[in-house]
Amino acid sequence: MRTTDLKKHLMKFLFAAALTPGAGITAMASQVHGNVDNIQDNAISGWAWNAETPAEVPQVSIAIFNSAGTIVDEMSAAIDICREDVAASGYGSGLCGFSIPMDWSRLPDDSYTVSVMADGQPVGGQSQYRKGQPRLRSLGVFKTTGYCPCRSCSKNWGRNTSTGTIAKANHTIAVDPRVIPYGSKVMINGIIYTAEDCGGSVRGNHIDIFFETHGESRNQGVQYAEVFLVES
Repeated sequence: MRTTDLKKHLMKFLFAAALTPGAGITAMASQVHGNVDNIQDNAISGWAWNAETPAEVPQVSIAIFNSAGTIVDEMSAAIDICREDVAASGYGSGLCGFSIPMDWSRLPDDSYTVSVMADGQPVGGQSQYRKGQPRLRSLGVFKTTGYCPCRSCSKNWGRNTSTGTIAKANHTIAVDPRVIPYGSKVMINGIIYTAEDCGGSVRGNHIDIFFETHGESRNQGVQYAEVFLVES
């Protein structure tokens, strides 16, 4: 294995083994503290401080992985921003912030993981960036069932929905509007649906998915799936 390949393989292993996505402040055995505060369309920012060497700024490195787990970019970040909020929390004198330009337009659409290391230790915080993909927020696990235009399923409503739209497969769902407002777009098992209908038995965390035929709705049966609100 070439030296560069070995380096990337080792870095990938360290990041995958040590990083905890979504964590806030991270305190490791080496007393490295920090956070990835923001991943924007043009920059990655955060802070890092090493309690073992409080008078020195840590060496910060960033690796970006695609959804396949391959490193697509590596860079270093300079600690040159004073963070009074961090100092007020008891982490050093405040000179601990970083912000590094990032041109996401040169990478293909994908879901990326941003991994930050300070003095060889992982820094927690926001770690996901979705390029060309909808931003999702989990609404939790819902019961999912199926219905179709037949009289048995739709009580003579057919394709007509309670919002006045025409129901379509892979698009329309019936919801409890107190839980998911009409017009909301949600992702279920990778498919984006629109909340356009309701049902007498659809209450709380229950979603009824529209199908073209009764056979398809019966095949759906009763399942449980995590539901994501599409925010953009």
